[in-house]
Amino acid sequence: MSLAYFPIFDSSVLDEFEDLLLDEEVLNVENNDDFLYYEDESVLIPVLQADSLSLKELIHEMEKRGLKARGFFADDAKLLQIELDKEHQEYIDSKKREKQEAQKLEVEQKYIQRRKACTEIALREEKEEAENNERVSTLFHLLERGIAPLYCRAEVNNVSARTLARLFWSDSSGVTCLDLSNLNLSDDSGVFIGRMLKNNRTLIKLELGDNRFGSKTFAEISEALCVNNELKYLSLESNILRTDETRTKAAEALAKMLKQNKGLRYISIWRCSIGKEGGQLISEAFSHNYHLFCFELGFNYWQCSDVNSIKSVLLRNREKQKIKLDEEKKLKDIERKSRLQNEVQQEDNRQRKRDEAWLDMQKVIRAEQRRQDMEHERKKKEEDIEFERRKKEEYLKLTAGKQKLSKKSKKKKKKKD
Repeated sequence: MSLAYFPIFDSSVLDEFEDLLLDEEVLNVENNDDFLYYEDESVLIPVLQADSLSLKELIHEMEKRGLKARGFFADDAKLLQIELDKEHQEYIDSKKREKQEAQKLEVEQKYIQRRKACTEIALREEKEEAENNERVSTLFHLLERGIAPLYCRAEVNNVSARTLARLFWSDSSGVTCLDLSNLNLSDDSGVFIGRMLKNNRTLIKLELGDNRFGSKTFAEISEALCVNNELKYLSLESNILRTDETRTKAAEALAKMLKQNKGLRYISIWRCSIGKEGGQLISEAFSHNYHLFCFELGFNYWQCSDVNSIKSVLLRNREKQKIKLDEEKKLKDIERKSRLQNEVQQEDNRQRKRDEAWLDMQKVIRAEQRRQDMEHERKKKEEDIEFERRKKEEYLKLTAGKQKLSKKSKKKKKKKD
C-alpha cells in the first residue's frame, strides 16, 4: 500500500489551468471560426423559376407577395423572379446560420471534452510522480496543510511543478519565499508557475533562475505581475532565449509588465540573451517604473545607451525611495515623540488624579479624626462634669451627715447636762 500523498483540487482551481495543457492547434481551433465547413445550400436547393409558371400561378404568387401584375407575362415574371431570388438567398443564409451554430456548438463541446481529458491525463501523471517521489509528496502534504516553512526549496520536475503551482494558487500554504532554480524546468511547467502568480498574494520572493524557460513563461509571469503587486523579488537569470522570436516576445511581455507593476523591487534577467531590440523595448518601458531599485541585466547584449538609461532610472527610483524613507522616518519620529508626550501627559494626569484622590482621602481621614477628637473631648467633658457632680453630691451628703452627727452629739450632751 502506497503512503504517497496527492492533493485533491477543486474544479475551480483545475479550470484556471486547463487551457495551459492544450496544444496550440487545439487552442487555435477553439478561437477561430474559419475552420468550420459550410456546405453550399444554394446548390442543393434549386431556385423557383418564375417563367416556368403558368399565368394563373404567376398571378397567384405575385398576389401572395403583394405585387401588382402589369399584364405582361415577361415583365411580371422578372418582377416575381427578383422576389424569389431574395427569398431563396434568405433561406440559404438561415440554413447556413443554423449549420454554423450547430457545428460551433459541436466544436465547443469537443473542446471542453478535450480540456477535461487533458486535465485527467495530467492529474494521473502528477499522481504517479507523487507516488514515485516521497519527498515531493511530503512537500505537497505540508503545503496543503499550511505548515510548510516560510522559505521553501522545492525539488520538482515539469510534472510535479504543475501540482505545486495549483497548490500555490491560493494563499493557504503561507510560504513567502519559493526557490525553483536550477531544476531544468521548461515552458511546460513555467506557464503554470506564472499563472499561479495571478491569484497568489503571499509570495514575496520567487527564484526561477537556471532553467529552460522561454517566451511563454516570460509572458505568463509578466501578465500575472500586471495585477500582482505583492511579489518583491523575481529572479529569471540564466534562462537563455535561443531565437529572435522568443527574445522579442519575452521583451515585449517584460516591457508591458514594467509599465504596470508597482510591487517589484528586484528583478534579474541576467544572462537571458534578450538582445538589443529587447533591450530597447525594456529601456523605453523602464522610464515608467518608479518602484524597482535593483535590475540585473548583464550578458543580454544591450546597447550602452539602454543600459545607462536604465541605470539613471534606478538611481532616480533609489533617490525617490530614500526621500520617501526619510520622510517616513521623520513622520515616525514625530509620531513617536508625540506618542511619548501623550504618554507623559497621560501619566501626569493619572498621577495628578491619584494625588487628588489621596488628598481627598486625607481630608476625609482628618475630618474623621477631628470628629473623633471632638467626640472624645465632649465625652471627657461630660465625664468631668459628671464626676464633679458626684463629688459635690458626696460632699453634700458628707456635710449633711456631719451636721446630723453634731446635732445628735449636742442633743446627747444636753441630755447629760
